[in-house]
Amino acid sequence: MSQQVETLLKKLIKRNPQIKSVAVVNYEGILIASVLFPGTNESSFGAMSAALLGLGEHALQEIEGGRLREIYVRGDNMMLIVVGVSDVGVIAVTVDSDAPLGVVLMEIRRTANMLSSLLSQKQDVSDILGSDLSILEDFSFKDILEEE
Repeated sequence: MSQQVETLLKKLIKRNPQIKSVAVVNYEGILIASVLFPGTNESSFGAMSAALLGLGEHALQEIEGGRLREIYVRGDNMMLIVVGVSDVGVIAVTVDSDAPLGVVLMEIRRTANMLSSLLSQKQDVSDILGSDLSILEDFSFKDILEEE
């Protein structure tokens, strides 16, 4: 599944050359998939995106602003756009600060909708572990929960 997510992210960048990095991050700040600008620290990028989301949500709660939809952080050279992806997390995108915001937002929102559909699908265990499920043959929750 992460391969499909990464493919969607690569297509987003291909359609929009102003986009420099894009990542799908869960609410805990863990990257699900990413295509990041060289030198970008994956862990920091994911954690900061999730932190921005949390701060934005709390600020909106204080002012009774409803559900968080998007966050924009604009610098001299780059802008960070964080858009919610249903109940999964966010898509975080860095883009040139002079990029046509309307076009970029339209593409990001479209990709977020596709990601929402893709990530909300039930996942089969074989998608995660592969076709060889022998690893689960002797698995027991009892072994995990048993105290020594």
